[in-house]
Amino acid sequence: MRISDITNLESGVEYEEINCFSVEKLKKYAERQKKFAAKYTKSWSKEYKTEWILRNYLSTKMILSSTLLLNSLEFAAERNLRIVEPYLLYYSVLNTSRALLFADPSIEWRDGKLIRLTHHRIIAQTYESLRAISSEEADKVKFILEEAKGLRELFSYRFPARGISEVTNQSTNIEYAEVIKVCRLLTEVAQFNSEIFQVSREKNITEMIEIVTSDLNDGYVYKGYMKSEHKEEADCVFDQEDYYRLGYFIRKKLDPVNIYWIAREGLVEDFFGAWSLDEEDRAEDYFDPDDNWGLLLSPL
Repeated sequence: MRISDITNLESGVEYEEINCFSVEKLKKYAERQKKFAAKYTKSWSKEYKTEWILRNYLSTKMILSSTLLLNSLEFAAERNLRIVEPYLLYYSVLNTSRALLFADPSIEWRDGKLIRLTHHRIIAQTYESLRAISSEEADKVKFILEEAKGLRELFSYRFPARGISEVTNQSTNIEYAEVIKVCRLLTEVAQFNSEIFQVSREKNITEMIEIVTSDLNDGYVYKGYMKSEHKEEADCVFDQEDYYRLGYFIRKKLDPVNIYWIAREGLVEDFFGAWSLDEEDRAEDYFDPDDNWGLLLSPL
């Protein structure tokens, strides 16, 4: 059975890792998530529209960021740049976990507090989110998250003198291929949820509710991280690309759509292109962020 037969949406996404779940478990999970989605779409409001445009956009960006981190990790590993390995491993899994939480309608937004969950809460809620499908797979993902977190903390705060090889020889060696599989699974479950939400929205919403770009400022104004020259608040960083991409929903009068449909070619190209150097500044052995866009989210 195809995933589209369960979500009732032909999104065009290639599902690979989600097949670790049985069809019956996915069907049961889909019915559960439809009920959570309907709580929003049957009482649709300006606040809910704002929330779900933001949530699916943020989920998309978390997936793209993990793609960039994993591709960077592979590039670094080929050149023995192992110092970055603990960080790239951990944050690639953490970000796809966040992608799932943003897309899961059973997880509450709490006026945007979901954006600032602690790492401990992200891991705990990711486990609970996956446990709704399979406790076994939830345990596996939680183990990888906690091991990757431990490795990152070890080399942030203690830094063993023998380096990362000695540590991984004594403990669980987290393989790159295994991390990709976990990240892809988290991505696909996030996409699965976003398809269910879109179908619920198309079924239940009959009126157009208008919002303005400033309603979406949680997606393009980054407050409380660092000092800046922001005109209104000194601790805000403003991202013009996020502003433009979120503004697309306003200009086109769109309601929330699934993650894959948000990740249009222009958005993806600009996201990875932001990490490119001008051609004249590129060394011979240059990391090309444009390579392998579809590592986690790919078309059929």
